[in-house]
Amino acid sequence: MAGSSMKLTRRSVLLLLLLVCFVPIRAEAETIEADLLVVGGTESGCAAAVQAARMGVKRVVLVNDIEWLGGQFSAEALGAIDENRGHGYDGTVPIPRSGIFRDVIDAIEAKNAGLYGGVQRPGNTRVITTSRPVVSQQVFRELLAPYENSGQIQRFSNYQVSSVLKEDSRVKGVRFKSTANDSPLTVRAAITIDASDWGDVIRLSGAGWDVGLDARHEYDEPSAPESGEPRTDINPITWCMILEEQSSETRIERPDGYDPRYFTGKWGWIDEKFAYTSRRLVDSKGFGKIEGPDLLLINTPPIDYPLDVFPADVAAALEKTEQGASQKSIVEMTPQQRAIVFADAKNHSLKFLYYLQDRFPKFRKMALSDEFGTADNLPPKPYIRESLRLDALHVLREQEVLGFQNRSHYATAMFPDAVFSWQFELDFHPTHRSWLTDQLEAGPWEADFRGNRRFGRGGTGRAVFPLRSFVPKGIDGLLGGQKNLGYTSIVSSSCRLHDQSIHAGQASGAIAAVCLRHEEQPSAIWDQRERLAEIWNGLLASDQGAPLAIWPFADVDPLEPAFAAIQQLALRRLLPVGPASTYFDADSPATSEWTEQILLNAKEQGYDLTPLTADRLTGGRRDVAVAIWRVLQQQPTPPWKRQSKQDADLDGLVDAEDALPFTVGTVSWRNDPRFDGLVDETILQLPDSQAFDFTGKSSSPHAGYLPDIGEKFEAARGYGWQANLTKNTRQREDQQRSPRSTFVFTRSVDTWELVLAKGRYRVIGCLGDAGHEQAGQNLSVEGDIVADHIDTDAGSFYEFETTVDVNDGRLTLVLGKPMSKTNTCINWLVIIPADEATTGSR
Repeated sequence: MAGSSMKLTRRSVLLLLLLVCFVPIRAEAETIEADLLVVGGTESGCAAAVQAARMGVKRVVLVNDIEWLGGQFSAEALGAIDENRGHGYDGTVPIPRSGIFRDVIDAIEAKNAGLYGGVQRPGNTRVITTSRPVVSQQVFRELLAPYENSGQIQRFSNYQVSSVLKEDSRVKGVRFKSTANDSPLTVRAAITIDASDWGDVIRLSGAGWDVGLDARHEYDEPSAPESGEPRTDINPITWCMILEEQSSETRIERPDGYDPRYFTGKWGWIDEKFAYTSRRLVDSKGFGKIEGPDLLLINTPPIDYPLDVFPADVAAALEKTEQGASQKSIVEMTPQQRAIVFADAKNHSLKFLYYLQDRFPKFRKMALSDEFGTADNLPPKPYIRESLRLDALHVLREQEVLGFQNRSHYATAMFPDAVFSWQFELDFHPTHRSWLTDQLEAGPWEADFRGNRRFGRGGTGRAVFPLRSFVPKGIDGLLGGQKNLGYTSIVSSSCRLHDQSIHAGQASGAIAAVCLRHEEQPSAIWDQRERLAEIWNGLLASDQGAPLAIWPFADVDPLEPAFAAIQQLALRRLLPVGPASTYFDADSPATSEWTEQILLNAKEQGYDLTPLTADRLTGGRRDVAVAIWRVLQQQPTPPWKRQSKQDADLDGLVDAEDALPFTVGTVSWRNDPRFDGLVDETILQLPDSQAFDFTGKSSSPHAGYLPDIGEKFEAARGYGWQANLTKNTRQREDQQRSPRSTFVFTRSVDTWELVLAKGRYRVIGCLGDAGHEQAGQNLSVEGDIVADHIDTDAGSFYEFETTVDVNDGRLTLVLGKPMSKTNTCINWLVIIPADEATTGSR
């Protein structure tokens, strides 16, 4: 259909719905023998089953609790497809789309082109790609179809987990009960992947798990609270709505319990334009090619449904099922108890729709889409942001995934057993209700953001996810999937999007395939580099789909012929890569220094590249990577060097607890003093140096610095700003208590000048914010650009040094850019005559 025009009528949607949802119901009890059991038809579950089949697993069974496939894409109605992101919604992603996610996105965009007159991305909204849920559902069915047709994958729908089969500490399968008839189902399998919504297999298997916030003492995370909060303090669910434009007004009936105060307090700023466009799936008027109605996804914060303390009627209904049920975390509830919560979440969303129709005329012609085939025209599932967290061989924590000194850099810890990559903000949605009247649990409420700690607190670097974080401690035959992974509550908030969940499923399928191939357990292979190499080979294969980006280079597309070779060299730590080397630059010449370093790294890692020498490896970097990989792939993969059975690198950390078990320490990169925000004290001792501390009126001056509090230039003082910036000063809490703790900032463009004799000078300074990330900072010194759209994370800094000629009696710094929407924050500045001794240079 790509390239042709197809009108998506109500009749065609219903026909498509019938096509994609028809699954024969089995009437009799069954016991199935399988190699791999995947529980959950989520995006992760589908990816796991397909990846395992692609890698040769002959008997894969996929059991789903409903008929719809695709999780967030379809059953949860999140048709505005969110994916890896560095900063904001700018139409780009920091890591190229890859793997099964790339296959799915390409298929969605092809179907969109057929449906919408050649327009692949019809939403005209903040995210890149949008998709009608029923279209995404079809894509996932087509993804599975070749393997179902061949018999490699058997799929069962409408089955809920009943119990887990175990022998000693090994999971041997799962028993299910049908929601469509009285026929149970038992699946016995060598390995089970739990890709379900709420981690029911993990919970019933006896594996360790957690839910709610982690206390700071558990994992030493800088943003964690001092003490753990209730297990119910997790991300909210959201019952999304798909609205389709009608030719005439069609308003819903007033929902039970409707009160406009649910939506007029903190959310009163939402206007018609924002509500209509922020998650629009189809903009029929914005392209001039689309025939048919507008289509909207309603997923705005007012319909987030917190799970901390339930309204009185919901709590009472829960207590009727079981004493204490209203105090449970939703992951611990039975399906019947969750249904009670879901019913109120649905009603809350309908209240918001009624509010929108009551307030905004444009919404009176919007009706709930009937594409789901449900009685209430709502999707079969809520959007689920957070599940239980697996107590894995390694629990991934905040300090390991933060960008090393800068969010645009690689993460602090780049795990040797990496199986996929990702990047996103540490993004908690509102988790608590605020009751709006003295009726408390019986009255209207709002979702309470509770300040910045729980929302938008910066983000990760370009991170990799370790194999170990799929594997439960002390339990064999089981892997996590979907959002049931081994990470803390903070990390889980950054690793939950459409692409990330598919990547997690694809990785778990590859892990399972290699374990089955060798009849080994996941817990036994994470530190075997030859097994890991097999997993990489499977994930990087291009014969059945797009390869997966395991190492997060920003500029190498998975469909590039050299992609696998480049990935393989990066994963084996052969490439000369620093924390900011996020671009491979495939078209750049391969210098002799670059190739010699690869050869040295290969020798250090135990690879044999004796047939190759630097003088023979000529051409571009792409060519050299391919040539080296052509030699390496003919060799067995050498094991990691091990100096002790329990502590391979002898750094005092037992391998199982060590983020980097084959590298001394817990950080992948060396600290660079250029980014710590601290002045090299030796330069302050140079006789003619001048140092300036950009600070506030109430801040204590630091010895050896002249204070600048944002005042306008005065000849008597000899320095200052062209505009008064005294209101643009900040002081942050900072253990260092140094000039980096304060700054003057500009959001537009401002100029600072210093009276200075004609001559040549070294200018050294620092940008950043000890308390918050700052994106897109710009600075020039005497017209020379020293900072061009520089990002700094909270507590990390960008130090610059340049040498300039002053000819007009004034040193001039220009901060920011015209029409900028970001801050540039300057902390301190040191000026030294260029002919001074250079002992202070870094």
